[in-house]
Amino acid sequence: MVKIKQESVVDYLYCASILEERTYLLYKNLADKVDIPLVNSLLLHIAYDSQKHSAILRGISGSIAKPKKPSKNCEKKLFGPTWSTIERLTQEIAREKRISKENMSSLVKKLMILESTVGEEYYILVQLKTLEYMTKEIRETYNVDLEDLKDILETIINDEETHKELLAKMKKILVGDEKQAEDEAPAVKYKSPDSWTAHIPAGIT
Repeated sequence: MVKIKQESVVDYLYCASILEERTYLLYKNLADKVDIPLVNSLLLHIAYDSQKHSAILRGISGSIAKPKKPSKNCEKKLFGPTWSTIERLTQEIAREKRISKENMSSLVKKLMILESTVGEEYYILVQLKTLEYMTKEIRETYNVDLEDLKDILETIINDEETHKELLAKMKKILVGDEKQAEDEAPAVKYKSPDSWTAHIPAGIT
């Protein structure tokens, strides 16, 4: 059985909320620079989902323990590769006044990888049953049912899958080849733990 500290999960969820907020800003800024109406609307759909995820995760972490100031260790301890990807994409978008159709096609492929990675982060937490090990203690102390929390995380995971599908549709709009977009999207088998190969986030030990 994996033994964890309560503060580790709180840090994880709080950092996840910050990550989702940055993801929201990334998609919102990208949408503001795209002139294709349908692509713009799909980007905004993903952006507002990410903003919703941020609010939910921040609320959950605050219910488990007293909120902390923004952690300087989020990038290093919990979401290193994902965090770096978001930062790179944010900088890439910031350099452009408008995003051309060609550049947008390239960005969509990178965003599909990002969505897969974010979904993996949450999936690892759920599959390790990390939350279930603390259910009794936290329910008694903070009146938070972590079985419900698991359901919420699985809902967010499903949203990430939907985001990948929307990005594939964007790819079809941009290049007219949906199959290519789906083939380029990383295959994530959330319901097959034996095939899981991602690393466990640092700090959840």
